[in-house]
Amino acid sequence: MNDTYYIIMKGKVVLMALMLAFAANVSAQKYKGHFANEDLKIKLELNLYGDSIPVPGLEMDSCYGYLQGNLNGTWVILRVKNLEDKKAIVRASCDNGSDTQDLELVATDSTVTLRQIDEANIKTISGKKYVKLPKQIILHR
Repeated sequence: MNDTYYIIMKGKVVLMALMLAFAANVSAQKYKGHFANEDLKIKLELNLYGDSIPVPGLEMDSCYGYLQGNLNGTWVILRVKNLEDKKAIVRASCDNGSDTQDLELVATDSTVTLRQIDEANIKTISGKKYVKLPKQIILHR
């Protein structure tokens, strides 16, 4: 009976370890995925764990992500400056290279909050005019 008890307990420990590893992996992937803000008509494709995302319409190697939609161009994330569990700092550049911007990203399981750090602003298109995007935007998975 002791051998059976030992095997069952060992199986439970292995199962618990696998469940914890899976949970850690899911939460570690917060900075990866597809996010959007429907009101502003923009989307964010993101993978801060590796520069593996191709940018549609641009002839360039893969990057860490891009912000696209109702904007003045496509903003490409070229460099991850700092990546922590609570927040990340990235460097993004407009597809024409005229503007660069540091962005702070704070991720949860269902959202990414994007905050523009620099004085320059990413602009959106409203009618026939460029309008500054809010300094802080919430994008949903």
